[in-house]
Amino acid sequence: MIAAAIQITATDNKKENWEKVARFVGEAVSKKANFIVLPEHWNWLGKSSDKKSVAERLEGPSIQFVQELAKKYSCWIVAGSIAETNGDKPPFNTTVFIHPDGKLGKVYRKIHLFDAQVAEGHKESDFTSAGQDVVVEDLGWANVGLSICYDVRFPELYRQLATKGADVFAIPSNFTIFTGAPHWEVLVRARAIENQCFVIAADQTGLTGAGWEAHGHSMIVDPWGEILAQAGKQEGVIVVTLDFRRLSEIRNKMPVHSHRKL
Repeated sequence: MIAAAIQITATDNKKENWEKVARFVGEAVSKKANFIVLPEHWNWLGKSSDKKSVAERLEGPSIQFVQELAKKYSCWIVAGSIAETNGDKPPFNTTVFIHPDGKLGKVYRKIHLFDAQVAEGHKESDFTSAGQDVVVEDLGWANVGLSICYDVRFPELYRQLATKGADVFAIPSNFTIFTGAPHWEVLVRARAIENQCFVIAADQTGLTGAGWEAHGHSMIVDPWGEILAQAGKQEGVIVVTLDFRRLSEIRNKMPVHSHRKL
């Protein structure tokens, strides 16, 4: 697997966001990537109060757009996250796995919503419905556990993903600069180390359409906690080859999953 994380500054203009993602997916593929993770809210990032009005069905234009990219480049794409319609209720924050033939795979709806009084404060649950299912996509030769942003603070989710067989965690994110500096790298690396999994964490960066600054520093981390690639604050792509022989070696030499007592 040659993995890529795409880092952008999304706005409330869907067309511009689509064009930006298309450009960076093309760049990732030019670097031989065949497994690509987009950030949280890649297709639209504006005022939370507008989220319901811009929400889409999974069969809507944003996911169709990513399906076409997956088919065009014959690659797997974890489609970051979008606001998914939920009837009269607030939309879900949803990521979906897309296969190289463009077909939709597993769907994950963000379980842990960001209700925190940090910086200016944010209450995601006012505008978003929570999911409840733990989701792992089976590729046949590797299993990918799906999660979104604030989920990374809840190790029990990742232990469940690992118990279900995950070898790779995808974490599309929109981490704030306030929490990102002290917590982002520590949390991403911890989830990799304690579960002996690769982690692909694709973040937003800069002053987004939501009106506050995202942290950036997207990361790809190996099961030993080593940072294989890390972005800075600029928009762009990081690409690295994931060596699954390394994963097997780590798990065989330190079989933490079989050592569990609780």
